[in-house]
Amino acid sequence: MPANVRLCPVCKKTPVSTPTVKRCRACYYKRKGIESIAQVATCIDCGKVGISRHSTRCRECNFKDMTVRRLAREASRKTAPDMSAQVAEPLASYEEAQRQWDRCIGRMKVRQAKVPKRPKGRERVVVVPDIHAPFHEPDMLAYICEVEGPKCAKAICIGDVSDAYAFSTFTKYEKVSFAEEWASVTQVMDALSRAFHEVEIIIGNHDARLEKRLLERLTPDMIDAIRYMTGGILCPLTALAKQYSNVTIAKHETPSGHFVDWFIVDGDTWLGHPEKFSKVPGASLRAVEDWILDNEVALGLDKYRLIVMGHTHQLEIIPWRSNQLLVSAGCICQTQGYQTKPRIGGRPQKRGFIWYEKDNGRVDVNAVGMYWFDAETQ
Repeated sequence: MPANVRLCPVCKKTPVSTPTVKRCRACYYKRKGIESIAQVATCIDCGKVGISRHSTRCRECNFKDMTVRRLAREASRKTAPDMSAQVAEPLASYEEAQRQWDRCIGRMKVRQAKVPKRPKGRERVVVVPDIHAPFHEPDMLAYICEVEGPKCAKAICIGDVSDAYAFSTFTKYEKVSFAEEWASVTQVMDALSRAFHEVEIIIGNHDARLEKRLLERLTPDMIDAIRYMTGGILCPLTALAKQYSNVTIAKHETPSGHFVDWFIVDGDTWLGHPEKFSKVPGASLRAVEDWILDNEVALGLDKYRLIVMGHTHQLEIIPWRSNQLLVSAGCICQTQGYQTKPRIGGRPQKRGFIWYEKDNGRVDVNAVGMYWFDAETQ
């Protein structure tokens, strides 16, 4: 070793770069309690070491911070007499919805629109439950996109992406125009398209509200004219999906040649949004499984190892028969006006989502899981 090389005063082994330093890099990180000598970032809230160099908080603290800021915004909207400084709710444009979404997830710049790469390894599918935009929880949707996006080959929206509140025939407790709602729905679709390699959307009863109203109130000739102008589309969500190369609408063809958009088949998994609800836990799931068995020939169905149901806003995983699972997918929507009225009924909605994994196209019933948001916040 050259005579002019100075060793670390602490370990007496590693050469140091300048005569003024008190210890080598390894000794410095050992003194700080950091195992790796790599460049390490620390969470500003909990002090967790090893987060991304471009982050200021770990994932858990970031999600808690988003929830705190959302609750603070809601509290300020309720107490502040002057709402001019607040973000308009519901949103009035897609650009406004995008700005609010960027603030929610902490994104400073809008990324270029491109399809994410398909993750390698075992195929994992996340089921995005009833969203009901614009009455959804943006923090929960952001969590699904952030956590599940990098590791899922596909996201399946199991119905009611939009609420279609303007087309409801029920008593309305809020004033939401179609233009305001569609700004939020477009933002949701954009977020899903950016986060997942492939997105497949099942049409729910709320998504189909406009088509139902048109068929009820217009003559057949008027319907034909609208189909001619829209390329045969009466569902706004179906039209919106055409703007994204990695977003498709569910389409199951029956032996008689009819196409069904409210359920799909993914290998040996059936996923759908049937209009079935019961106050008895698991009763809706059992009714759907019986319906599939009764109609397997007429609809070209099969016996499935996993049956996933939307619409009920419940989270349930029920082992059934000898090797079958029945699952309710939950929801990520807010408590709506009709749920707080004196005409009580039903069961409290459970906000969360489920996922499952497949081996060579066959679902692994031991790799079906759920995440329950409400259990984390209570």
